[in-house]
Amino acid sequence: MRLRHLGYVGQNLTLGLTTGRTLRLAGIGSDRLAEVIAENLANLETILAWNLRHGIRFFRVASGVVPFASHESFDLAWPERFADELARIRAFAERHEMRLSMHPGQYTVLNSPRDEVVTRAVDELAYHATFLDLVAPAQGSITLHVGGAYGDREGAKATLVENARRLPAAVLARLCLEHDDRIFDLDDALEVAQALGLPVVFDLHHHRCLHRRPDWRADLGPLLEAVVASWGGRVPKFHLSSARAPGQTAHADHVHDDDFDLALEVFGAVGGAEPYDLMLEAKEKDRAVLRHLARTPSAPAT
Repeated sequence: MRLRHLGYVGQNLTLGLTTGRTLRLAGIGSDRLAEVIAENLANLETILAWNLRHGIRFFRVASGVVPFASHESFDLAWPERFADELARIRAFAERHEMRLSMHPGQYTVLNSPRDEVVTRAVDELAYHATFLDLVAPAQGSITLHVGGAYGDREGAKATLVENARRLPAAVLARLCLEHDDRIFDLDDALEVAQALGLPVVFDLHHHRCLHRRPDWRADLGPLLEAVVASWGGRVPKFHLSSARAPGQTAHADHVHDDDFDLALEVFGAVGGAEPYDLMLEAKEKDRAVLRHLARTPSAPAT
C-alpha cells in the first residue's frame, strides 16, 4: 500500500490552538458553554486551514469539541445554534478532500457489565456520530476500543457485539474498532469487527506490545489483509506511535524515525498500490507530522 495522508490529534501546537477546550460541568447551563463551543469550532476552522497550507489532510477532532454534549443535563441545541460554523467546516473538508475522525475516551465502554456505563457510552457515540454527520465527508469515522475484559474475555467480546448491534444506524455507519496494548489484541478486534461488519484500525505500536504469536511479525501479512478488507473498499486508516521508553506503552513526543520507516515497510508490503492514511499519535502533534513530511519522499507533498 502507499501512504496517502498523515494526520495528528486534537490540537495544533504551532498555532497554540485546541479543538477540545472545556469548562466545569456546573457551567453547562451558562452562556460560557456556547462561548467555549464557538471557540473550539473557530479553532477547528483555523487548524484545518493551516493543515491545508502544510499538506496535511487528516485530523482527529477532540471529543470535547462540544463539551459534555452527551450529558443528561446538557440542553443546548448546538447543531442549530452553530449551523453556519458546522456547514463551513464541512464545505471546507469536502472541497479539500480532508479526512476527519474522532476517538471517544477511555470511559466510553460498550461492553461494561454496568448498564449505566453502557447507556452513557451509547449517548456519547451518538453525539460523535451527530458531530461527524455535520462536519465530515462520508469517510469520517469514530474509533472505539474493544473495551474491558471483566474477568471473562470471551464473554466481554460477546457483550460488545450484543450491545453494538443496538446502536443507531448512523453510529454504526461511522464506527470502527481498534485493538489495544493490554487486553484485546488484533485477532480479538478482527473477530468482533467481522461479527458486526465494522472496519478495524490497526495500531502498530499496540500490536508490538500485545500479540498472541511468538513474534509480532508472525502472520502479519494475512492479518493486515483482513484489516484492509474490513474497510470494504474505503481507504483504511492506521495508527502509529513510539514508546516513551523501551518496554513502555505510553506515547513518546515524536514518532521515532525507525518506527516510522518500519511502518512504511510493513504497510507497503500489503495491498499493492492502494492508499492508506496514517494517524500519528505523538505528543508533539502537528510538529511530529511536519517532521516526517520533511523527511519522507513518499509522504504527501505540500
